[in-house]
Amino acid sequence: MSKNKLTKADIVEMVYELPEVKEFGLSRKEVAVVVSNFIEKLRESIEKLGEDDRIELRGFGTFGIKKRKARVARNPKTGEEVKVPDRKTPFFKPGREMKQSVVNGK
Repeated sequence: MSKNKLTKADIVEMVYELPEVKEFGLSRKEVAVVVSNFIEKLRESIEKLGEDDRIELRGFGTFGIKKRKARVARNPKTGEEVKVPDRKTPFFKPGREMKQSVVNGK
């Protein structure tokens, strides 16, 4: 893993090194396909969410969509007012176990 970021290749490598994966005899390439497909299906599912829908992964967190109201913002360079329209934005809320492991430094 690189110093400041975790890439998909790093995740593939970590999964590939698990004893459970070695037990099934999966190749690094097969693990990469599974990880890529999982991420793609998660992304597709998040795109299809309505405002009250959620994707909940126990022990990890919850993905959802929030609706942001229209507002007036300012261009920081010119100070000019800019109207920002309503929009939907994805969010992630970490689960209790994840929060506690971060707080406890695990």
